[in-house]
Amino acid sequence: MIGQFDMEGIKPQNSMQRARGQIDFRINGPHVTHLYQSGCSKLMLPKTYGIMREAVLLNTAGGITGGDVLNTNITASDCNLVVTSQTAERFYRSNMQPASISIVLKANNGAKLHWIPQETILFEGAAVDRTIRLDMAHDCNCLLAETLVFGRGAMGEKIRTCHFTDQWRLYEEGKLYHSEAIRMTGDIEKLLDSKAGAYGARIISTIICAGQNTELLRPIVEKKLASIRSVSAVSFFNGKMIIRLLNSHCLHGRTDFNQILMELRRQPMPRVWQL
Repeated sequence: MIGQFDMEGIKPQNSMQRARGQIDFRINGPHVTHLYQSGCSKLMLPKTYGIMREAVLLNTAGGITGGDVLNTNITASDCNLVVTSQTAERFYRSNMQPASISIVLKANNGAKLHWIPQETILFEGAAVDRTIRLDMAHDCNCLLAETLVFGRGAMGEKIRTCHFTDQWRLYEEGKLYHSEAIRMTGDIEKLLDSKAGAYGARIISTIICAGQNTELLRPIVEKKLASIRSVSAVSFFNGKMIIRLLNSHCLHGRTDFNQILMELRRQPMPRVWQL
């Protein structure tokens, strides 16, 4: 009959579509030996003229929300590689199970590997579980840097509730040499404002350097930390250096973070940071 059709067999979706992304990238010397990318995760290799080759990660989903799954695997051998992101990552409100992010980094055969994505912005109601693992050989040098921003201050945003876990595991020759974990749930504003939390900070940065001659960076870092506006601290032990930066003003915090990285790396930030 005209104007009528059979709805039998058509069922509504039981769940919303979720983003899936995977990257597996391996580089040995000047040669890319393997590149696999799928879903919303993309990797670009822009032409650069510095001492480090650049790999730029891109999430075409535009952000991360509940139920999303992203896996990133990067292996650098006998080369200098910096891995960054095209823009800030965003963790949006979720109404289902937390998103899952897995990052696995490997450095072999004297490689220098820098993991320095742009900042991660958490929005009200975000739900994300993230893990970062580094496996490095004893003759490698690695730098890992991450920044968390809690709401966009210029927009007057505040984070009252969210769920965020972050676990870092760093290994050298198969031996665990650094481990840390963050779990932030419930009243985030109260946690950030507490003296035992972030003491009012809205941007938190962590930088970890590991490898040969790391101790030579100490005077450079201590001098620079004395001149920045962020609340900061640095630790040196067992061939590694850990720097923490806290700031209530996101722009000032990001500026300090960039200055510290440029001092440590002795070269400009990746080009996408300047766009």
